[in-house]
Amino acid sequence: MLPARTIIAALAMQSGLACALDLEHLSSVAQDSNNFIYFPSHKGLLRYDGQHILNLSEFSDLPKGLANDIEISKTDVAYVLYTSGQVWSIDLKTLNSEKFAETTATNIEITKDSLFAQERNRITEYDLVTGTFSVRLSGKEHILDIDTGYESVYALANDGLYHIKRVDAENVVPKQVNKGNLEATPHGAVYFANDHLGYYSHLQDTTLVNDNISNASNLTYVPPYFVYYTDRDTVNEVALSTLEKTRSDISSTSKSYLSLFADKSQQLWGLNINEFGVVEGSSRTTPLRLGSAYNLIERVGKSWWIGSTKGIYVDEEPVIWVNDAIGQGKEFEVTAFSYFAGKLIVSTSIGSFAVSPELKTVDKIYAGYVLNSSVIDEKLYLATNDDAIVGLNAKLEYEDFNAINSVLISKEILNVTQIDSDIYISTAAGLDKVVGNNAVSQMYQGNHKVTDAAELNGQLYMSTYGDGLLVRNNNEWTKIPSPSHIREIVEARDKLYLLTNNGIHVFSSEYNATRLIRETQNHSFIVGSLRIVDDQFIAISDKAFIELTETQFHELAPPVVSFIQTPSGIHFKDDALEIENSEWMVVSVSNLQYANNEGVQFEYQFNGSEWRPINSAELHLNGLRPNSYKIQFRQVLGNTVSEPTSYEFKVRSEWYNSPKAISVYFAIAVFVVAAIAFYTYFWIQSFRRVYRQNEYKRQSSNVGRIAMLNEQAKVLISSSDDTMFTEGLVKLDKISELVAPIVNNGPYLGEQRLLAGLDLLQMQSSLQAKIKVNFETVIGNVKLDPQLERDIYAVVYHGLHNAVHHSEGSEVNVFVHKLRGKIHVNIEDDGIGIPLRSRLHFGEGLYKMSDVAKSYKTKFKLKSSRKGTKIRIVFPLIERDRKSKEEIEREIRERM
Repeated sequence: MLPARTIIAALAMQSGLACALDLEHLSSVAQDSNNFIYFPSHKGLLRYDGQHILNLSEFSDLPKGLANDIEISKTDVAYVLYTSGQVWSIDLKTLNSEKFAETTATNIEITKDSLFAQERNRITEYDLVTGTFSVRLSGKEHILDIDTGYESVYALANDGLYHIKRVDAENVVPKQVNKGNLEATPHGAVYFANDHLGYYSHLQDTTLVNDNISNASNLTYVPPYFVYYTDRDTVNEVALSTLEKTRSDISSTSKSYLSLFADKSQQLWGLNINEFGVVEGSSRTTPLRLGSAYNLIERVGKSWWIGSTKGIYVDEEPVIWVNDAIGQGKEFEVTAFSYFAGKLIVSTSIGSFAVSPELKTVDKIYAGYVLNSSVIDEKLYLATNDDAIVGLNAKLEYEDFNAINSVLISKEILNVTQIDSDIYISTAAGLDKVVGNNAVSQMYQGNHKVTDAAELNGQLYMSTYGDGLLVRNNNEWTKIPSPSHIREIVEARDKLYLLTNNGIHVFSSEYNATRLIRETQNHSFIVGSLRIVDDQFIAISDKAFIELTETQFHELAPPVVSFIQTPSGIHFKDDALEIENSEWMVVSVSNLQYANNEGVQFEYQFNGSEWRPINSAELHLNGLRPNSYKIQFRQVLGNTVSEPTSYEFKVRSEWYNSPKAISVYFAIAVFVVAAIAFYTYFWIQSFRRVYRQNEYKRQSSNVGRIAMLNEQAKVLISSSDDTMFTEGLVKLDKISELVAPIVNNGPYLGEQRLLAGLDLLQMQSSLQAKIKVNFETVIGNVKLDPQLERDIYAVVYHGLHNAVHHSEGSEVNVFVHKLRGKIHVNIEDDGIGIPLRSRLHFGEGLYKMSDVAKSYKTKFKLKSSRKGTKIRIVFPLIERDRKSKEEIEREIRERM
């Protein structure tokens, strides 16, 4: 779905190691305000989020050729220098890009308002708004480097260091320079020229030089105190204030870096042609190469003594006089340091020794394997492997602990700890509490060794080597989600710091699980590996000396939605994204954690469903129904879960499936149905009109023929000739034949009254055998208007005719009632109803009844079903020779 050339799944970064990104020709690096990292490369401009590499040249107008350098403004506009000499600008939020300038520069730097281009023998300045440029430094044999920062611009040329100001460029350190580089600092610039390191302060207008550093490339300032540089394949540190080297070869691996880069969290990174990796995190880490399986630490005077499996070291050099006195020429394991009775107690695998660093004396106080030592109430407690607890007083004389040792759950003691006024003894079989002078209370017994105990906010905690951290509640031990193998607990600042084989973990009463200090996750710690001095945490692991400059652990922050790809291109989280339901989308997430990212997993929750893992930091979606959607993402590291981050988008139908389109379809369908209905209705009515017109013409023609035959019959019959008389009778038969269809075609009341006509109609209808006919006529003695009687008769005739001939029923009832000044006519049968074919029939029955109702401005009610047909018409009461209601009202109005 995603082209491989566009998005490359980057390898997880290893702590302290650079990782190959499967790219070539990386030459520079920059970071925007959202902590995304950008590389100019041979493929164009690449955006890196710790999980994915996105080639922005594929989704913008940026050229795809080899790019050399990049600078990013505070408004997140990147300026990219290509080998062709073109400088392009791109808005990193919208990906709108355009060519900014043409130059022969090999390096660019920007300030708030300007871009500075380093050409071979001059420096030019471009206004970021207008693009106009001016020459700021020229006529030089060679420009070696340029850097901006802290509202200052510095350039290193063949004739010295220049401070480029608004009006002019001042040579602040005149000297002949053949090679070198520089780095801007808050109050000046650090530079390397030829064979020495220098620092120019524009506040004091002074220069500081260190001639002992003869090679320094890639100068990089990390606020507030240090400057880093590379010397061949090593990375080194100097103090900015003195230029004295403070640490050497701080990288855990030897690399020849093209440049160094300090990110916004002050982590130091190294960039190679196809590698980008952390050199040092926000803490200061000094690699140890003692070859020791574990290390512990103690402050002795102004130095840190390191206890190892090979003796005692200071600054990676053995303390020979101590090692010789203790080991007698043999290696030994240091297990604990304690200060007691004015001496440094060094506990080892071959005994405990009282050491005086000032006098350089060593006295053996116990012979045997000591696992730990502690000082409680002016007594020294040695936790031994075979002799349980060995106690000494301030005179280094043995105390009697036989009574207590005899009742301990195990003779292998790992630690003795004082909590308030109580003493807890951690053993290989459980946890004991000293009661009185000669007894103990068993607090815990289990299958795993208890390594330490501590109290936090009034609650007792216990660490084990195999079952993790436990807390005592209501005399019951409850396991806390934590690493299973814990060496020691260090209580400080209302937190418990847990030393393990896989980093230092932190627990607080506010947490439901321990949390990892991520920069320590690849390090192993034992008892005595952590010391707290003022506000600084000093730790030593199996591989490094670590100064934690941030005492707070690195919490798991909510992940970010890095970008979204759809068939239409790349989108960012702030875009109001809508896709068609036939389209796919890929949501890429990241934690922007470029180092110490091992073990991190991502999970997602789709529209409030359960949390599910994402295996590749990419969520692939397709076939979604039209709706609004909300996805939440979080990152998980062991037992620690971050707060979620949300992303919302909409899926719409194709235009032909959209609600608006469906409404249009419905309207069109209704219109078409209505048009067909109206057309059909008028088409049928037209056929009916034609049918009636043809019937009228036929009957009119027959009437004329009848009149002619009648005259001929009169003449023939009146003659005395029998033959002619016979011919006259034939004419009369023909007249009878022509008159019958006219007479029988419709109701004809003639001169008779309505009641008589209905009686005759009932009698005639009763003669047929198809259906039983019932009449009920109740109109009293009222004399109806002749036309009204004819119309009522016509309705009854047609309704009865249809029932008899078409209903297929067994009975029909005819009701003619006078009720409340109205004449009610009802005709009901129990037949099959009126099918559609009958309604479309061209006969006059239904049409005539409807026409009669319209003439009286009343309703023709027809109800037809499979249970029969009901016809109802209510006529106004119009009496013979009696004015109608309307006529009476009209006369009254005229009189008024």
